[in-house]
Amino acid sequence: MPIARWAFNIRQPLLLENVEPLVTSLTDDDKPNIVPVSNLLNFLPKIECDRLLQFRLEDDMRRGLIGRLMIHSFFAAYHNCRWDQLVFSRSETDKPILLQPEHLTKVSFNISHHGDWVILVGDTSLESTVRLGVDVMDFQEQVPGESFETFSACFLDQFTAKEVAFMTDAPADPLSPSGTAAQLKRFYRMWCLKESIVKALGVGIHFNLKSFEFDVQDEEETTKPTLSTRIQVYEPSPEFPEEGWSFEEALLDAEHCYAIAAQSEMEGCGPIMDGSEIKRLDWKELLKDAIPYPSQFS
Repeated sequence: MPIARWAFNIRQPLLLENVEPLVTSLTDDDKPNIVPVSNLLNFLPKIECDRLLQFRLEDDMRRGLIGRLMIHSFFAAYHNCRWDQLVFSRSETDKPILLQPEHLTKVSFNISHHGDWVILVGDTSLESTVRLGVDVMDFQEQVPGESFETFSACFLDQFTAKEVAFMTDAPADPLSPSGTAAQLKRFYRMWCLKESIVKALGVGIHFNLKSFEFDVQDEEETTKPTLSTRIQVYEPSPEFPEEGWSFEEALLDAEHCYAIAAQSEMEGCGPIMDGSEIKRLDWKELLKDAIPYPSQFS
């Protein structure tokens, strides 16, 4: 059951050589070899462009744009689709869903972005019934020097006692101004895990995050994925079964972590994740199958 796992760093400059011959003249006057990322809106349908153009901050638009391009690239690469024939919509929980082509509407995929990274996970098979969710987080301190207790006060009621202990028991970091960097990293790691479940299930933000609990086996994350984390579901149901869950966690760099949740009830399907490092895309790889949509900004 092969799963595609892609990561893209949004700080990569979009060089003219990355997009030729797709783009030949849309360069920045001050940096003649740099193409403004907004010009890639031509490779998305108008409904998606309109949504992206509502963002006020450059980074928000950049992350959203790259995420949409990654979804198109995934279906073109693994499911033999023409880039410009893909039609998407949004679920009631604002999750991207594929409408066309119809034979691919059951393919599970998910996207997440935060900080410098955008992550995509997608099922490359048409035969499996895997459910996928992914989340990525930036280890940013909300207020410089703020204590972990103050920062986490609004969030800890979303975690079980065991999960809270995993965060608060992190060793103090002497290099952190507040001494809480290790606790914050564990908080963001646990939040990624929680969010990956919510997104795999396709439920809203009001879902009870204490109805399940994570048991983290490897206390420290590295860039090499760990697959050892386990889950206990306290209120199992057909929509949220207790069996068949797998998790992948890793660092993308010193400031970002991600978590993938995958669930399958198919017996004998083999491991969902194999422990290999996530694939990091560049612009050339991302846009290799790109086809511009008909002119929509005239």
